[in-house]
Amino acid sequence: MTVVVTGSAGFIGRALTEALLTAGRRVIGVDRRAQAARPGLTALTADLLDDDLVGAALAAADAVYHLAGCPGVRGGGPGLARRRHRDNVLAGARVLAAVPPGVPLMIASSSSVYGGARHGRPSHEADPPRPAGGYARSKLALEHLCAGRPVTVVRPFTVAGEGQRPDMALSLWLEAAALGRPLRVLGSLERTRDVTDVRQAAQAMIALTGVPGVVNLGTGRGRTLRELAGAVAEVTGARVRYTIEPAPPVEPGDSLADTRRLRALTGWTPETDLLDVVRRQYAHVLATTGLATTGLAPTGLAPTGLAATGLVATGLAGRS
Repeated sequence: MTVVVTGSAGFIGRALTEALLTAGRRVIGVDRRAQAARPGLTALTADLLDDDLVGAALAAADAVYHLAGCPGVRGGGPGLARRRHRDNVLAGARVLAAVPPGVPLMIASSSSVYGGARHGRPSHEADPPRPAGGYARSKLALEHLCAGRPVTVVRPFTVAGEGQRPDMALSLWLEAAALGRPLRVLGSLERTRDVTDVRQAAQAMIALTGVPGVVNLGTGRGRTLRELAGAVAEVTGARVRYTIEPAPPVEPGDSLADTRRLRALTGWTPETDLLDVVRRQYAHVLATTGLATTGLAPTGLAPTGLAATGLVATGLAGRS
């Protein structure tokens, strides 16, 4: 069985590719970034909108997982809206057109289409979307392209683990802690995120292959930013400080997945061991940033909890 993974050099794409190879699938990985070929993996360095080889691979695949896109809720600068439309909407349309009917196709959307949990209630797949920014709107536009086709649309919630994008909060916090810098917190330490282990996200995607409809991909458990900061402190052994800044409008106050449909379809729900995920991610940060060889990264483990680890406020604690 040969499957195609677009965005295979990305954060979730790498984990999904690894899980598929472990399950015995032959994988054609498509990404603009070069990947090293290895047993079972054929790497195509290509743009989805420019390369005829990609169209041929999509047309011949036994299943397709479309994860490629322009990521990130935050961001600005000239050309960002155009890149989001090109990479999230137009590239998605190309994939939809190239994959033959009847071939299982999974499209990665985002939990950002919900605009956050409402009054503490988990976000359900049937909730009306409330996209708060350009990224969420581009993902919702991609979902609209899937209407009328038996496509699996997954909405991942705050995926974490080794290889997380460097612009995401946990990656930024781990690097800041390793360098002795304050953790930059947006909004308040009491805001929550449904943190999903990237390895379990990949397994859930495989389990959902060929299941049409929209499915949340999360744990159903909210973690406060205070909990995440405590895990960073414990794993790094650093005396963590933080600054708190107002959250931009595109940042949801809380995120929480309603996982009943996921459990009904797969028989299980991801469960995140927060310390294990943060340890794995920290090891990856050290290995890929060179901090482990600079002598700057702290060693050892600190006691658990913000007070015990010396998490010191340097900003406006508790501001919402």
